[in-house]
Amino acid sequence: MAFAGDRPASCKLEDKSVVSRSSSGVAQVSNLGDIQITCSVLERPYSWGETRSPLKITTVAYRVLPDGSKKLVPSETNQSGGGCAAEVESVYFHFHIPLEPEERDAEANRLLAKVEKSMPSEQVTEEAHQRSLERIREFIGQHRVGHFQVECRILNGDRVMGVAVVELEVLFKGRVSDLGLQAVPPA
Repeated sequence: MAFAGDRPASCKLEDKSVVSRSSSGVAQVSNLGDIQITCSVLERPYSWGETRSPLKITTVAYRVLPDGSKKLVPSETNQSGGGCAAEVESVYFHFHIPLEPEERDAEANRLLAKVEKSMPSEQVTEEAHQRSLERIREFIGQHRVGHFQVECRILNGDRVMGVAVVELEVLFKGRVSDLGLQAVPPA
């Protein structure tokens, strides 16, 4: 998709993020794994001696409901780099569709219960429990399950260089609390 005067953009899931494809060809990813996306646009014009800021990315995610309608859901990005090759500039980033707050809290409680079970009982106070629960919530990187369309906007400063859409399905492959803190993907 391109706006008047803008160049077309493309975005794709990195192959290492894809665990399978649906019967209709939609990429499927794990709710416990990294979701890495690369978006590209034609290289910006460059004048000798000019300094350019790296391109940036913003996303808007929609859950695709069974009736085909879409519902806006929260999403997070963590830009991990970018590059330029063959007259194309790219932005690399990790993408995250966080759990609903209630689901995240339940997952944090399950994980904390496992940790507290291995601790001496005198260390498990209500105050320590609440502090730990707050900290653990931040580490719940498990993705929301479902079918999503992600609108990716590639920005040069505040100017939109291009917009592209990535469609994916997040499959349930387990819980962070079943694997432990080391299994939490970066967002």
